[in-house]
Amino acid sequence: AVLVNTAIAIAGDPVEMAAAFRLGVEAGRRARRARPAPERGSAEASSPLTGFLERLHSSQADPAVTSP
Repeated sequence: AVLVNTAIAIAGDPVEMAAAFRLGVEAGRRARRARPAPERGSAEASSPLTGFLERLHSSQADPAVTSP
């Protein structure tokens, strides 16, 4: 249950505020049903930056390479 009576009652546009709360509840429900990834004890990159930093460093060191 979501208790929102006061927030809706004193809003400048109660109908719009109620719709916003409904969308928030629906988003939470959909996220839960999507089965998020399990919690882990430490961070782990899902897309490793293999070679990214080396290329970045070498492009900054090379005066022939210009940034857009």
